[in-house]
Amino acid sequence: MLKKRSLESILRRIRPIKKIREYAERAKKQVYIVGGILRDILLEREIRDIDIVVSGKGEDFARALGKSFHLKKDMDEYRVMMDNFTIDVMGLGTTEILDDLARRDYTINAMAYNLLDKRFIDPFNGVKDLENGVIKAIGRKNIVEDKIRILRGLRFRAEFEFEIEDKTVSLLKEYANGLEACAAERLHTELILIFSQENSRLAIIPEIFDIIFPGFLQMKNVEGGKVTENLLEHSILTLNMLESIIKDLSLFGKYQRKIEGYLKNKRIELKLASLLHDIKKPDTMEVKGNEVHFYGHDKLASEWIDKRLKELKFSYSERGFISLLIENHMWIHLLATQKELTERAKRRMVFRLGEDVIGLSLITIADQMASCGGEDKHLINVCNEIVKYYFTSKDEVEKPLLQGKDLIEHFDMEPGPAFGRILTRVQNAYEEGEIRTKEEAFRFIREEILEGLDRNEEGNNMD
Repeated sequence: MLKKRSLESILRRIRPIKKIREYAERAKKQVYIVGGILRDILLEREIRDIDIVVSGKGEDFARALGKSFHLKKDMDEYRVMMDNFTIDVMGLGTTEILDDLARRDYTINAMAYNLLDKRFIDPFNGVKDLENGVIKAIGRKNIVEDKIRILRGLRFRAEFEFEIEDKTVSLLKEYANGLEACAAERLHTELILIFSQENSRLAIIPEIFDIIFPGFLQMKNVEGGKVTENLLEHSILTLNMLESIIKDLSLFGKYQRKIEGYLKNKRIELKLASLLHDIKKPDTMEVKGNEVHFYGHDKLASEWIDKRLKELKFSYSERGFISLLIENHMWIHLLATQKELTERAKRRMVFRLGEDVIGLSLITIADQMASCGGEDKHLINVCNEIVKYYFTSKDEVEKPLLQGKDLIEHFDMEPGPAFGRILTRVQNAYEEGEIRTKEEAFRFIREEILEGLDRNEEGNNMD
């Protein structure tokens, strides 16, 4: 971690800071660098945004820096884009900098640096907490005023790999119910930020996630696998395993680079699916003698998560992908119990899921590792075969075997409602491996569909 005395030399090298300081000197304004930029400089992290607080009105200062726009209604807060930095400017009005810092969320974000007199201000010992890797709330009132800060605390835990002090954990749990009243858009934003972290599992405090995903805590009442006491621990461990696999995709051999490309825009949704894949097991649990069953938990969870994510303002495609993975998360497990993995089975899966056989394979391996504590070589081989089949056969499998024009040209049929039904039956047969070529498809239509229609017509005429 960087020493405080090095701050000035770092700030001097940031071009927008130089411009801000020059204008502050001309305008004779007290200007403070605050919040995340100081934290990130001290942690030697990349700097993306600059937050400044100025004495008096922020609007005038922001306009002097460049083209600005109002950030929050009824607040003197403005945003300026400069040299690829986002600069947020807020006016202190009649208050002092210490008042501003006292209203912030966590001690590590409640530091300021006066650009004119080069004075570092740290009333809540934020530097000490950074050094100790601790996330500490400034006070109860700060959390009560804006409950979304609860999720921010969890995000910081994952982002910096810090510990949340016990008193703060209790405070966050105490007011977690208030998340229900937060705008769905804000909840969505924080969830995306949490699951975009490399170690998002560190953000999971079950009592808090249960408010966002009702039923999450109930998984604690279902027995876990060989390495976890309960299903809740298993679900969090599945996320943990998935994050480990994503960091090292070497088990997929030569397809590693292609899978990295697939993950570029799928990571967040994949993590959510891994965490929530078993959330409906408590609702479907049946005990028969010495056996426990969870019939239909996958489909029920898929339907439930689609509805919940819609409420949380996730997009149609995001919801669809997560629901798809959850509904099918048992598929590869079941295939792995068969004597052999047939081409028909691989074709069917690739046709149904397309590129998302990759995501399903990743979740399947993570789920198995969280259940047994180690790698199942056979299951990994099955996943590798499916992934290989996708990359080598996707063009053939994903392309419809027949189109409407084929029916017109080959059978002299006229377009109509029957077209869709015939093409669907053909595609289903193709997917199941009953037919493989166009010629076989034409014979299938002749023998299984058209002759059946003729027999029905003859029967109707006899009536």
